[in-house]
Amino acid sequence: MTPQRVAPFRAGRRLVFVRYLGGLSGQAREVFWADEPWCLVRWGYDTAELARASTGRDACARLRWSSQGPRLMGMASPRAGDGLVVLHEHPEGLRVVTRRGQEDIAERTWPGEHHDPPLATDGARIVFGGQGGPLWRIDAWSLAARAPWSLEPVRRALGEARLFVVDLRDVGGALLISTTDTWSRWSWDGELLACWRAPAGEWSGPYLLAWHEAGPVVFMQTNDPDTGRPGLGRDAYHVVVWDLARGQGRSLGTAHGWPRAARSADGRWLVVDRVTRAGRGLELWDLSTHALVERIATRGRAVQALAFAPDGVHVAAATMQDFFVLRVDA
Repeated sequence: MTPQRVAPFRAGRRLVFVRYLGGLSGQAREVFWADEPWCLVRWGYDTAELARASTGRDACARLRWSSQGPRLMGMASPRAGDGLVVLHEHPEGLRVVTRRGQEDIAERTWPGEHHDPPLATDGARIVFGGQGGPLWRIDAWSLAARAPWSLEPVRRALGEARLFVVDLRDVGGALLISTTDTWSRWSWDGELLACWRAPAGEWSGPYLLAWHEAGPVVFMQTNDPDTGRPGLGRDAYHVVVWDLARGQGRSLGTAHGWPRAARSADGRWLVVDRVTRAGRGLELWDLSTHALVERIATRGRAVQALAFAPDGVHVAAATMQDFFVLRVDA
């Protein structure tokens, strides 16, 4: 039975509700697709969960792991959805645990002080760290360490750069590394494939909402048109489609709080959940014309994670309570 909580998302005429996948409880961190949609969820202080749609019924199959107390610092899953990688606090430093099925496969502790480091895995390798320290690359299931990941090829290609890593993500067979002023795409074996300047901004750089080489979508502080200086107040922060080749962006308007977005594989469609002065809404944009196609008023129903299916038409969405699929009717 589809709960009434998703009723606002059923109001779309171009962004159409398709099916309910199941209930969630916690903070959805990431949605991705394999043969079905998957969702990574943080339950409270110490628990990670990987939820997958169950065929034929409104429920999710779940792979869950808990530290039983120590704080969860990060989690990731390979695109195949066949395991979990979890980082949590440990008296000696940072603990890395890998799980497949209902069994822990391996665990290892990295001594020292760690601050919720970025984390990504392709199922064979795990990369974590950054934020001023080294990026570690380790075997995904044995946790045997490989050589630390060096970002110096980015500096050689772009010149002066602040190589302070703020985000890692799997972008379909490659690793995207975001620093405060660069984006770079790498093979999982550590070969630099491409790199770009990111827009200058605050110390942490722009917040990457959705990656696409036709134009990543970012949440960033924009300049006041009258003074040319960074704007102030909530309306100074915009959702921007950034042109990598030209090094400039096109604003889609202001956003309050932390928006969420997904861009289709062909680059045409963008789905954005954001709050403006008009309230919260889920928007469908056609980026081939930069036109807002539809806006569904969703009030307090914040979408926490979005992902397009490989077909470029279906979109999986997760809120604090629900996991469901929408479809773009062109």
